[in-house]
Amino acid sequence: MAFRFKPTERIEDGFQRIVAEQIARAQQILRTADEQSVAVHEARKSIKRLRALLRLVRPSIGEKTFKSENAFLRDIGLSLSGARDCFVLAETLKTLGAEAQIEPRSLIAEVCECIAGNSEASDPQQTRLAIKRADALLDDAKARLEALKFAGSQFDVVGAGLEQSYRRARLAFAEAYRSGDDEAFHEWRKGAQTHWRQMLLLAPAWPAYLGARAAEARALSQLLGDDHDLAVVVAFLQSDATTDVDEKGRVLIVAKARDAQQALRVEAHARGQRLFAAGPKRLRRAVGEFWNAAAALKALEDDRTAEPSCNGGNGGKARKRVSNVGRKVRKSAE
Repeated sequence: MAFRFKPTERIEDGFQRIVAEQIARAQQILRTADEQSVAVHEARKSIKRLRALLRLVRPSIGEKTFKSENAFLRDIGLSLSGARDCFVLAETLKTLGAEAQIEPRSLIAEVCECIAGNSEASDPQQTRLAIKRADALLDDAKARLEALKFAGSQFDVVGAGLEQSYRRARLAFAEAYRSGDDEAFHEWRKGAQTHWRQMLLLAPAWPAYLGARAAEARALSQLLGDDHDLAVVVAFLQSDATTDVDEKGRVLIVAKARDAQQALRVEAHARGQRLFAAGPKRLRRAVGEFWNAAAALKALEDDRTAEPSCNGGNGGKARKRVSNVGRKVRKSAE
């Protein structure tokens, strides 16, 4: 169940195949996982993959349709987020306490008690109901996405969406370091996650290069994810939910969280410079050429393994496909 397009299939067909695979994956884990936290986490990952896929075809389906379908998927993910967010907040606090050697140790435990006491989403029954609702809504999402119509053909269906998503991520990178705001870094994180997943989708065009970009974007999104988790810790400690915790203790944890964020942001900046070095149009053009070349190479491979035919048969057709695609590649490079 690889999250990939295939150079030999129509992009439209690949879109529907991937939608069916990811929704089936999410529903299976929601129905069978022994632990609710695992079910929620894995299902949300499938939903995030679907949203990255949707952004890749955004210009091809139109802005109105994109916003409607993206909001539908987003709301399914949000319906599952409560229990997971509570779990991540507590785990981030515990990790920070250990790595920053925060004393007294009881301070972290006290804040974790506040988290549990202020989260209705930690109720297992509420989580079970949310899982059941999300399972049903995923059936609706599948039907909605299967009904989409696309403008363009082959790489044109995704080319403009790739350029648009990448440009947004690049701008978010610049804005994050200009403003220094937690929300700006969160926006950059979302852009990096989208680029990671879109590189996975298109990796068969040139696995070595696009796979490396996917790996780099994944590493960056994980750094920014850790940064966001710390920002949530800071926001929680500055909320009314922790007013019963000693003020000096809260100030200490916030300071340690900010120090950890700063270290993460130094590394993220270097990774961002490397990942987002190319301009959006340049990246789109290059990936398009890779895609056309990959289709040509696959056709040539099929031709070589086909049964010989005295009248040219399948072999002749395959060679014609290679020639046609080759001309397109040369034309796009001019």
